[in-house]
Amino acid sequence: MTSEDRYEYVKGGVALAILGTLVVGVYIDSLYRGDTETAAYKTVDDCLKDNKFGPDDCRNSFAIARDEHLKSSPSYDKREDCEEEFGDGRCEQTSSVHTTGGGHFSPYFGGYLIGQPDKTVNGVYYPAVPASALYESRHVPGFVDARGILVTNKAGGFKMAYQSAAHDKPPALTTTLARSGFGARHFSAS
Repeated sequence: MTSEDRYEYVKGGVALAILGTLVVGVYIDSLYRGDTETAAYKTVDDCLKDNKFGPDDCRNSFAIARDEHLKSSPSYDKREDCEEEFGDGRCEQTSSVHTTGGGHFSPYFGGYLIGQPDKTVNGVYYPAVPASALYESRHVPGFVDARGILVTNKAGGFKMAYQSAAHDKPPALTTTLARSGFGARHFSAS
């Protein structure tokens, strides 16, 4: 076998391995997808009035989202950059518990995401879509997440696609943004 034949043989095997991995990955991924009732609310009272979730779920999800906001909300070096994205007077200075530390600027907590239970263990529910902080960008109508991705364009309930194998939250946003840039990306929700 010549070196050119060996090259073609290896090249074909690598392509076949990549294709096989992709097919298996897509198949496994499709097994864990689903839709769940989800909602976005500005306040706990809005959640309680809607009656889609229990009072404890409304309060606990709000607390989780508020803690997430304090620790990992979008962060900007300058107030002007934050206000460019979220609106005049809609940004606050970060505290020492934020991943970037104090002295940066982040948007006000705009609301929170709550999801129906995916499973319950010993009376504790584990949502298909974890509670998370939401923000109101001046460039995108509705609620965006900490990455600037549109979650929903309205308050209240909606169906959201989720992946049940991914119960863990995405890693916290740990970089300080030097300027705005949200709104270019979108998340599929109906």
